[in-house]
Amino acid sequence: MKHHHFLPVFLALVAFYIGLHFYAARWLTKSFSIGYPASSWLRVALLLAAFLSPLTMFLKRHYQSPALEVLYTAGYAWMGVILVAAFIFLCSDLGALALRRALPAALPRLPAATLGALAAVLAWSFYGGVRNTPVKEITIALPGLPAALDGLRIAQISDIHVDSEWKLRQFNALVDSVNAAKPDLVLFTGDLIDPGLTCREGLQESAARLKSRLGIYGSLGNHEYYYGLDKAMACYRAFGIKLLRNSSADLGDLKLIGLGDIHTEGLSPEDVTAQLRAAGNGKFRLLLSHQPVYYREIAAEGVPLTLSGHTHRGQIFPFHIFTRLAYKYFYGLFRIKDSAFYVTSGAGVWGPPMRWFAPAEIPVITLKKA
Repeated sequence: MKHHHFLPVFLALVAFYIGLHFYAARWLTKSFSIGYPASSWLRVALLLAAFLSPLTMFLKRHYQSPALEVLYTAGYAWMGVILVAAFIFLCSDLGALALRRALPAALPRLPAATLGALAAVLAWSFYGGVRNTPVKEITIALPGLPAALDGLRIAQISDIHVDSEWKLRQFNALVDSVNAAKPDLVLFTGDLIDPGLTCREGLQESAARLKSRLGIYGSLGNHEYYYGLDKAMACYRAFGIKLLRNSSADLGDLKLIGLGDIHTEGLSPEDVTAQLRAAGNGKFRLLLSHQPVYYREIAAEGVPLTLSGHTHRGQIFPFHIFTRLAYKYFYGLFRIKDSAFYVTSGAGVWGPPMRWFAPAEIPVITLKKA
């Protein structure tokens, strides 16, 4: 995104995020008849809380300290809490308005019940964010699949965003789950690491435990660039992950192609097409592309299978709506002509340790000849 387009979008997001805090303060003040000066202190407290998440992002980028782990977790968690709270409060207001119009003698608002619903949703969301990620078995039938690749099992790991000790523990459990699934090939589709943890702090040892008959390969996500591209690429090498950045690798009958992050590198459809043509068309091609874009151009080049991530399937409802607006290929299996595309919801979380109506997954894909 060009800078002169990015600034107004960024400012709009900041205004929206701060506005959520004022809306929550107004809802609490009105619902519980909180008078002055307590109402003013509530608004001030929530306004200060609005800056906790940006502070967390700043500190994580500059100070990677286990001593600050609680602050980091609280800052990111608050971002999710206020988003969910504002949504629940809005649903409460709209429900009360509809009841008053339909039934003038309807019961008054029940703010305590709304807070109870909020607590239940938050508990559900935090559980979804911190639980061990399950394996999702998927079979994809593909025309022209070589006999040697019929039944090939591929584990896709995407968007785990390891940046803290608890995510490192989550990644350790993920490694155990992947190994238990016995894949022939393990593929990372970006956003493995984030500022907050160095690749020496246990992550290297965890990645080294991954078992795969054909090896472990990966492509970059946008967060590897935020982490520091040179540092991130060095980490991938230390993990034993063969990184494909606008390059390819031959695995017998399989040609594996990996793109850099399309938006961060500013790759055009023509750039992607050129990479695919440079890789050749003599073998069965599998493309790793973190962002699910340019799918029609990829299908036009006859690439049978593409794996992507990035969208998190929205991660926290109702942000599925905005993610769908930004990405046509939002989540799941898509087919264009004879090409198949799988967009995973990701194996972890970014920011708030929460998922709601967007469960994490480790896709284990079995290829079958159509």
